[in-house]
This record gives sequence, structure tokens and C-alpha cells, in this order.
Amino acid sequence: MMDSSVVRHPAPPGRALRLLLSLVLVATAAVAVTAHGVRSAAAATGTALVGAASGRCLDVAGNSPTAGAAVDLWDCNGGANQAWNATTAGELRTFNDSMCLDAYNNQTAPGTTVEIWTCSGGANQKWRVNADGTITGTQSGLCLDATGAGTANGTAIELWNCTGGSNQKWSAPGGGGTPAPGCSVAPVSPGATQQAKNLLCYLYSQYGNHILSGQQESTWVNGPDYEINYVHDKTGKYPAVRGMDFLYSGEVERAKAWWNSGGIPMICYHMGAPTKPDTYEGSQMSVSINSVLTPGTAEYTSFLQRLDNAAGQLQQLQAAGVPVIWRPFHEAGGTWFWWSKEGGSQYQRLWRFAYTYLTQTKGLHNLIWLMPYNGSPDPSFYPGKAYVDIAGADTYAPNGDYAPLTSLYASVKNIVGSTMPIALHENGPIPDPDQLQSTGTRWSFFNTWADTYVTQSNSVAELQKVYGSSYVVTRDEVPNLK
Repeated sequence: MMDSSVVRHPAPPGRALRLLLSLVLVATAAVAVTAHGVRSAAAATGTALVGAASGRCLDVAGNSPTAGAAVDLWDCNGGANQAWNATTAGELRTFNDSMCLDAYNNQTAPGTTVEIWTCSGGANQKWRVNADGTITGTQSGLCLDATGAGTANGTAIELWNCTGGSNQKWSAPGGGGTPAPGCSVAPVSPGATQQAKNLLCYLYSQYGNHILSGQQESTWVNGPDYEINYVHDKTGKYPAVRGMDFLYSGEVERAKAWWNSGGIPMICYHMGAPTKPDTYEGSQMSVSINSVLTPGTAEYTSFLQRLDNAAGQLQQLQAAGVPVIWRPFHEAGGTWFWWSKEGGSQYQRLWRFAYTYLTQTKGLHNLIWLMPYNGSPDPSFYPGKAYVDIAGADTYAPNGDYAPLTSLYASVKNIVGSTMPIALHENGPIPDPDQLQSTGTRWSFFNTWADTYVTQSNSVAELQKVYGSSYVVTRDEVPNLK
């Protein structure tokens, strides 16, 4: 904003960034406060933001809905001046969404006053609520800070260098639960579980703001934790997403454990061609999809048996409250797996059949359906938005090539549109976080493949750079999505 003795004019809107939508919606009752010197509170529905150090709420001073009113700490009272709504435009709105949290005068230096102002779409009204509880101004990169680490009523709120201190951390009372207002997306599965809704909203909230880290497990190299432990040993961090495969055993228990540790499970299934061995080699054999989808054939019976096996495992996860990024029939468009060999129209038939069978017949509502292209995305394989929650592609660059894969990302975006999150669901070298940001290549998450793809395709220095980047979400930074 430019300063004026009469009117402050907002800066032109910056690129809208989605907020992390993992706050609790808190409906609060009116609190009658009549003691001398204490502001009175009006009834409000919104999200209170409580300072970790003080236990007091982010508050508009004097309960004043006036442009320029200061923001401070105050005892939580349920007032409209303490109710904040996160929007998909990256704003934090208060007073029933009539005013926005604002960095004074478009300033970006430490010590900048934080106030409320008429919502303008300006860059100084864009905020990112981070998984660690901090709230960052996207224009300044500075954190909302209780001045001087103060905890008393009336402590001013300002922008300051992010330190990780408790005076810069905020939470909604109760933690976890329903995503905050502003999340308008819902899984394609009717009756989706709350956890699946939370997960999809979270993926949308991070899309364009961060990339989630991911790692595929193997079972054939020193056990299924080999790659996960390798990443942790080299970086001190665990990936946010753990990739698994129903072709192997033990996925249900590992998915539960990963979810309960704060991570996100993703499961694929290299299903063998029906009537052929249910092995990786079998997945590359040929079969008539017409036969697979025709009741009464041996192929149809075999296909349902394999879907039933997968459904039984997914039902166990649903019963345990675990959502899953579900990645069936992956590398769509390739000619090496049976499900893609007969072209796009047959692939679409197969996808829609599996979606209907798992969702309606088997009652699975904990799935986030990921449409997984290969390295040459073909629009003829896309089954449509009614059957897909998020999309993706995969490719394996040469060892040490950390390019952002912008053209591959753009190819998927041209098929599914600009709003649906797009994942790099398999990769060798991990795209460099700096290049991802500078090129606007907005992969939702990466998922490094197993074995040598993590240990040789990526140098230890690159792994440390990636997992130490503020742009990359690791498991410890995933909010409570339960």
C-alpha cells in the first residue's frame, strides 16, 4: 500500500496462494464482559487463533471493525474480533469476513505493524498458515510475532524474522478436525470420510505453496523401511508421503503406522493381468479388456477377485480412519502394462468400472483417486473429473538431473486444468526446490522410486537440500488431518 494522509491505497493483488486449511472451525457463544477496561465481545462463528506462548487469542484491539485497527493478544472471549477465516485467496478475514489481516503500508521489514484493513487482494493481505503453527506473510516472508515475546493482554502483533519461537506459533482450540472455511473441494467419492476430505483439502491448500516429499518403499532391499530409513539417516527428516504397492504384503499395517505417525499413505497396485500371475511380470502381460469387463468370463471373475482383495485391505484402513491416495492403473498411456495396451477409451472403461465397483459395491470412501499418467500424458486416457481427485505423471531423469520437469507438468495441466493438484508420483532425481519455485512448476508432491533411485539418482547433498528446504513439506510438518 502507498501511504496517504487521507486514504491508504492497496497494492495491486499478488498471485493468490492457497492457505493450509487445517484449522478447526470453532463456533463460539457470546461472552458478556462488563469489567472496567475490558472490551466486550459479540457472538461469532469462526476460528480462534491461540498463541502458543501466551494462551491468548489473536485479537482486533478494542473490538473495532475499523480499517487501521491494531491487532494484539487478548484473553479468548469468543468475540467476532477473535474469529478468523482462511480463504483460498490466501487471506485471513475477521468480523464476519468483512475485514482482512493486513501488513501496514505494504511494508516488509521486521517490526512492521499488523492491523486490519478493507480486503483489497493486495500482496500484503496474503498469508500462509504453516504446518508448524507459524503464520507467514507471503509478501514479506516474515512471521506473525507477539512483540518482544510478550504474553500479556494488549501485546502488539507485528511481523518479525521467523525464529520458531512459541511467540510465533498459533493454533485453533482443540487441534485437528474439520478443515477451515475456504475449502470448497470434496472427494469424488460420495460420502467421503472426514479424513479423506481433510486430506484432499490439505493437498489443495499446499498446491502452489509447497511440494510434499514422498518416498516409495521396497520390500526386496533390506525390508520395506530401507528407503524411508535411508532418507531419515541422511537428512534427519521423514518424507510426508509413503508410497506402497498391494502387490506385496504388510501394506495395511504400514499404512496405519505411517498415518498415525503423521504421514500420508499412497498405494498403487501392479495388478497382474486377470487370469495371469498376480505379479509385476504378470502386470506386463496382455489381456482383452472387453473380456475383463464382461460378466461371466474367466477374466471378469479374476479381475473382481483381485479388486476384492485390494478392497478388503482398503476397508481395513477405512475402518481405522486412514485415508489413502489411491493410484491404480498407473503410467496410463504406456504400452507396457495390460491396462494401457488397448488405448485411451478402453483404459477409461476400466478406470470407471473400478471406481464404481470400489466406491458403490465395496463402500470405500476413504480414497483420494489419483489419475497417474506416464511421461507422455495422453488426454484420451483421462476418465473425467467425476472420477478423479488429483492427477499426476512420472518420469525418470538421468542421475543427478534435478530439473523441474516443467513441460511434463504443463502437459498434465493442459489435460486436467489449472486447479486440480498434479503430482510427480514417481521420479528418480528429485526436482530442485529453487527451480520449482522460479519456474512456477507446481508439483503437489514427489515420490522418489525405491532402491537405487533414492541412493544413487540423488546425491546426499541434494537430499539434504531438498529435505531442508522451506518449500518442501516433510512428515513432521503435516498437520493433524484426523
